[in-house]
Amino acid sequence: MTPIVLTIAGSDPSGGAGIQADLRTFAALGVLGVSVITALTVQNSLGVQSVYPVPAEVLAAQLEAIFSDTKIAAVKIGMLGGAVQVRVVAAALKTYQPPNVVLDPVLASTGGVPLLDAEGRNLLLTELLPLCDLVTPNVPELGALTETSALTPEVRDAAARRLLRLGAKAVLVKGGHLPGAPTDVLIRSEGEDRAYSQPRVETLHTHGTGCFLSSAIAAYIAQGQTLQDSIEAAKTTLTASLYFPIVTGQGRGYPDIRQGIKKLENPHSHEARLLLLHGLYVLTDSALPPNRSPLEVTLASLVGGAKIVQLREKMLPLSELIELASDLAIAARGSNALFIVNDRVDVALASDADGVHLGPGDMRPEDARRLLGPDKLVGVSVATVEEARAAAPYVSYFGVGAIFGSKTKKDAGDAIGVGRIREIKAAFPHLPIVAIGGINLENIAEVAAAGADAAAVVSAVVCAPDMVEATRELLLRFMAGREKATD
Repeated sequence: MTPIVLTIAGSDPSGGAGIQADLRTFAALGVLGVSVITALTVQNSLGVQSVYPVPAEVLAAQLEAIFSDTKIAAVKIGMLGGAVQVRVVAAALKTYQPPNVVLDPVLASTGGVPLLDAEGRNLLLTELLPLCDLVTPNVPELGALTETSALTPEVRDAAARRLLRLGAKAVLVKGGHLPGAPTDVLIRSEGEDRAYSQPRVETLHTHGTGCFLSSAIAAYIAQGQTLQDSIEAAKTTLTASLYFPIVTGQGRGYPDIRQGIKKLENPHSHEARLLLLHGLYVLTDSALPPNRSPLEVTLASLVGGAKIVQLREKMLPLSELIELASDLAIAARGSNALFIVNDRVDVALASDADGVHLGPGDMRPEDARRLLGPDKLVGVSVATVEEARAAAPYVSYFGVGAIFGSKTKKDAGDAIGVGRIREIKAAFPHLPIVAIGGINLENIAEVAAAGADAAAVVSAVVCAPDMVEATRELLLRFMAGREKATD
């Protein structure tokens, strides 16, 4: 029999979080979902406008109807709405004692709208927490529940252990609010602590990620996986899904679990590769001072958060070029990033690169597509809508430029300006655009605001005193420009 998982949470009419997100996650992961609604919210992709908690007698009746009739394999608890709702849910858990209870302590919306009052928080700690097998606070929630700042690892761990002393069997502290790769830490009263880390996905569309993670953990546990393995699988699934946002309105979208699962099943498909094509696109150039090797540039860029690296190396013999490209492909793959070869389809094939980028004098894109097959990426440099139209049937993305001219590519031509990004984007909205040419810290936000999906940089990283820090700062400014584009 397919396991049945119960979600006890609020309703999100926009579909990004709450009951709707939980049921979507359950269905995608192969368990049957049933639900009890604790509160109705008025919200859309721009945020929560108001909250209407379900009356106690209605909530109690829902819980009794489900628990008395259904064999529940796991329970996920999300937004509760108030002290009355906490008390009713705790009473039902004491009566029916379902297994594998996962509590996601939702205290406020991202925009700061309170979703649980002070009395509700106290009851959550004293009445509900001891009935739960796992609690999954993020850092701000952990700080609010324990009345402490939970920023440093030492303070975070001490705060989590306070929840254990209050009766929680295990605490998973989510680290997405901290800098660097998001690392979640599982702390239990018995057994060693365990950290779960995944690469940070630079995206604006993070609505409902807490609901996603906790409901996925409950679904995996219901299917017989251990707590540790369930957390690992849930975090991996969430990370993969963040590359595939569903955007229903003017504000934040939410991760598409169906596409995330497809990516995990076939990480080398064209679709999976294409969704990594965002953010910072770093090109190597060992001829630029201070003459850093392509491997040095690649490793520093990946640590700094770049998701695409392109090898641009004109002088090496073919055998050495293939060997170098193979090394860079392995490095990129280990960071869940793309590796692209400039100009050379043969080198891209021999090194198992993710794709090739072609200029005006290189192989025709239709020939490159035929040789590389359907799953590799083919990028083409274009400067006009007419050039883009000729290449569109065969390419994965356009490199549009030179936006601000170029100091590293003599044949780049005159600067065409950011307006060309908007023109080509309007003509081909289904194809990503990588802005190229003269991009640096001062102007990268401008190309992002114009609609570029990624920004290609060379000297801004290769010539920087600290390549890792330069990559991070460029990426931050690019994301700030993307936020401006969505306002």
